[in-house]
Amino acid sequence: MKRINKTSLWASLLLGIVMLHFWGYDVWAAEGSGHWRSTYDLVLKWINFLILVYIIVRFGKTPLLNFLKGQKEKWAQEIKDLEDNKEDAAAKVFQIQKQIKESDIRFAELRDRIIQQGEKKKQEIIESAKKESQVLFKNAQRRIDSYFMDIKGAFKAEMVDAAIGLAMERLPQEITDADNEKFLKDYMDGTLK
Repeated sequence: MKRINKTSLWASLLLGIVMLHFWGYDVWAAEGSGHWRSTYDLVLKWINFLILVYIIVRFGKTPLLNFLKGQKEKWAQEIKDLEDNKEDAAAKVFQIQKQIKESDIRFAELRDRIIQQGEKKKQEIIESAKKESQVLFKNAQRRIDSYFMDIKGAFKAEMVDAAIGLAMERLPQEITDADNEKFLKDYMDGTLK
């Protein structure tokens, strides 16, 4: 505290001297007076300056020091708050980076799992398609076999009809009366038994 008081006193004194050199001029009312007037004015200027410095130091020192101390505490608190915010932000950044790494790992695992499931599903679809194609092939084979059987049956029926038609045309010419008697006798023998 003593260091601040001495420092403010010396700063005030230095400021007063600088002001005196820059704005010091002879008093206007003393124009034309003797050589003693400039020395008198200089002495009074110094006395006025010392009185001003004393009043500023005496009455302004405490409020000025309190103001400066308040500003110091305010800035120290703001710096502390900013450092705390910086630490919180750094912790959040670290946490976010950690979450990103974890999500990258989970994403890679999920991608691998999806690829495996896709491969498994692909194999299942291929197997299902093979089984379905075998079933369809067997059904088509059965239909083809059935179609050929129908065609064979129709062909046999046509052949039988054609043979019967041919036989009906030729038999009356080929069968004699003796053959008719023999057929009649065989029929009768078969029915009587």
